[in-house]
Amino acid sequence: MSTTTTSSTTNLPHNVKPDHLSKTNIPTSELSQKTILDLLNTKCTTSLHLLKQAHAVVLKSGHFQDHYVAGTLLKSYANSPSSNLNFVSKVFYYVPRPNVFVWNVMLKSCLDHNETWKVISYYYKMVVANARPNKFTYPVVFKACNIAGVDKEGLQIHTHVVKLGLHGDIHIKSSAIQMYASFGLLMDARQFLDDGQECDVICWNAMIDGYLKWGDIEAAKELFNSMVEKNIGSYNAMISGLAKCGRFDDARKLFDEMSDKNEITWSSIIDGYIKGGYYKEALEVFNQMQNQEIRPRKFVLSSVLCACANFGALDQGRWIHAYLKRNSINLDAVLGTALIDMYVKCGCLDMAWEVFENMKKKEVFSWNAMIGGLAMHGRAGDAIELFFKMLRERMTPDKITFVSILSACAHAGMVDRGLEVLDNMKITFGIEPEVEHYGCVVDLLGRAGLLTEAEELISTMPMEPNAAVWGALLGACKKHGNIELSERVGKILLEMEPENSGRYALLSNIYAKEGRWDDVAEVRKLMKERGIKTNPGISTIDLNGIVHEFKMGDGSHPQVKEIYLMLEKIIDKLKMEGYSPIASQVLFDIEEEDKETALKYHSEKLAIAFGLINTNPGTTIRIVKNLRVCEDCHSATKLISKVFERDIIVRDRVRYHHFRNGKCSCNDFW
Repeated sequence: MSTTTTSSTTNLPHNVKPDHLSKTNIPTSELSQKTILDLLNTKCTTSLHLLKQAHAVVLKSGHFQDHYVAGTLLKSYANSPSSNLNFVSKVFYYVPRPNVFVWNVMLKSCLDHNETWKVISYYYKMVVANARPNKFTYPVVFKACNIAGVDKEGLQIHTHVVKLGLHGDIHIKSSAIQMYASFGLLMDARQFLDDGQECDVICWNAMIDGYLKWGDIEAAKELFNSMVEKNIGSYNAMISGLAKCGRFDDARKLFDEMSDKNEITWSSIIDGYIKGGYYKEALEVFNQMQNQEIRPRKFVLSSVLCACANFGALDQGRWIHAYLKRNSINLDAVLGTALIDMYVKCGCLDMAWEVFENMKKKEVFSWNAMIGGLAMHGRAGDAIELFFKMLRERMTPDKITFVSILSACAHAGMVDRGLEVLDNMKITFGIEPEVEHYGCVVDLLGRAGLLTEAEELISTMPMEPNAAVWGALLGACKKHGNIELSERVGKILLEMEPENSGRYALLSNIYAKEGRWDDVAEVRKLMKERGIKTNPGISTIDLNGIVHEFKMGDGSHPQVKEIYLMLEKIIDKLKMEGYSPIASQVLFDIEEEDKETALKYHSEKLAIAFGLINTNPGTTIRIVKNLRVCEDCHSATKLISKVFERDIIVRDRVRYHHFRNGKCSCNDFW
C-alpha cells in the first residue's frame, strides 16, 4: 500500500512501500516524524512482518527517542492481528524515560489483553518513575481494578486522582462510579454524582448500572426517571439490568417504549430472556429484529443459537446457519461452538459434526461440545474416540471434557472404562476430580445396578456430596426398585433441597410404582404444606419455524380435535402390535381404565400425533421434553416409529432418544 505524500522533500515518494524502504535512496536519518507516524498508522501495520520492518526504520532513523513515535509503535504492536503482550512489553522496556503517553499506551495494551493485574503493576511503576498520570490514565486503571475486583487498590489509586486534582474530569468520574459500584460501595459512588460538579449522561448511566448490578431496582428506577437527559445507553442499562434481575416484564415494557434502538438494545433483551430461560420470548424478539431489517452481529447470533438449542427451534437455527454462509461471516470458535450445540440439542448430530469438522480454529470448549453431544446421543464409543483424537491434536482437556466422557460411559453402561477415566484424571492429566465427576460415576454405577458400590463411593468422596450426587443415586434406586435405599436417600434430598419439586416427585413416583399409595399421599401432603408445586410435563415440536407446545390436559391448540383423533388411531394400531399401557407409570390411585386414559394424553404423545398429522410420510419428528421420558411413552414411541415408519428423536431432561424401526438408541438403558 502506498504511503501518503506531502510537499516535504524528506517524505517518502508515493510509490515507495514499507518493505521497499531499504531500496530507496532516502537516508533513514532524514525521515521526518510525520513520515514515520504515517508509516506506522497505515494499514500495512496489520501485517506483523511489515510492522517489524517499520520498527527497524524507526530504530535506524533515530526516532525511537521520540516518545510520540515510540508510543505509536507500541500501539501498532498492541493492535496487530498477531499481538503479543510479551513482545509489546519488551519494546516498552527499551523506550528511554517513557512519558505519560507511552505509559498510557502500555496500560491500555495490558487491559486489552485482559491482563488486569499487569495494568495495576505498570501503574505503580509509572508512579515510581515520576511519570505524572493524566486524565487518560485513570479510566484504564479504574476499569482494571473493577474487572480484577481489587477494592483496596482501587481506593488507593483514587486518592492519587484527588491529589492530582483530576477528580472533576468527566471520564475519570464515570469510570470511578463504575468501579465503586462494582465493589458494592453504592453510597460512595452516588456521592460522585451528587457532588455539585459537572456530570454527563455517562456518569448517570454508570450509577444506574451499579444499582441494578446489586439488585437495587427501585433506586435505579428513581434515578432513571429523574434524568433530564437520557440517551440510548440509559435505556440499554435499564433493560439489561432489569432483565438480569428477573424483571422481564419491566424490561420488555421499556424496550417496547423505545423508538430508537441499537444492536446493544436488541442484544440486551434477547440475552436477558435467554439467561432467564425464556427462550420462546427471545426468539420472538429476534424475529421482530429481522422484520425491521437490522443486521445481527456475531454475539447476537451466538445468543439466539443458544435459545434455538434449548427450545428445539431447529428451523430458526438452520436459518442462522444459512445467514452466516450467505453473508460470508467467519465461524470463529464461539460462533462455531454455538452452532454445534444448537444442532446437537435439536437432534441433528450429522450437521453438528459437519460444522465441527469445517471449523478452522477449535478451542477446548468446541471439542467439549462435540464430545458431550455424542455422549448425550448415546454414542459413547464415538465420544471416546473423539477424545483421543483431541489428545493427538495436542489439545489439552479440561474438567468439562471429563464430565462429558464420564457421562458417555454412564449412558452406555461402560463401568470399567468410567472408573479408569476417574482414576487417570489426576495421574495422567493433573486434573483433580470434582463433585461433578464423582456424580457422573455415581450415576454410572447406579445405572448398572451397583447401588452398594455407588453408595460406598459417595461415602469416600474427598468433598461433601451435593444434591446432584444424591439425586443420581435416587434415580438409580427408582430404576432398580430399591425402596429401602430410596427412602433413606429421599429424606437426605428433601432436607438439602426442600424447595425442589423434582425431589418430591421422584420419591412419590418410587412409592407409586410399588403401589404404596399412603406414602404417595404423605409426600403430596408435605408438598402442599410447604407450598411446593410440580412442573407440568411439556413437549415442544418445531414445525416450519413455529414451535408448538403441548401439555397433558391442555386443549388450547387449534388442532386439538385432529390431534386427539390421531392419538386414538395411534393407540389402536399399537394395541394391534401388542402394546399394553404400563399402568405403574400413573402416579395416582385410580381405576386401571382411568390410568390408561391418563397415559394416553402424556405431552410427548400429543406432540408426536401433531407431528404425524402435519408432516409428510418419512419426515423425522423431533420432540423436546422438559422432564424425563416415562417408561410407557418410551415403549409406545418405539412402536410408533415401527408402525408409522418414522424416525422420532426425543430430547428429554437428561439425554436423547433416537427411535427407529421399533428400537431406541439408548437400548432401553436410560
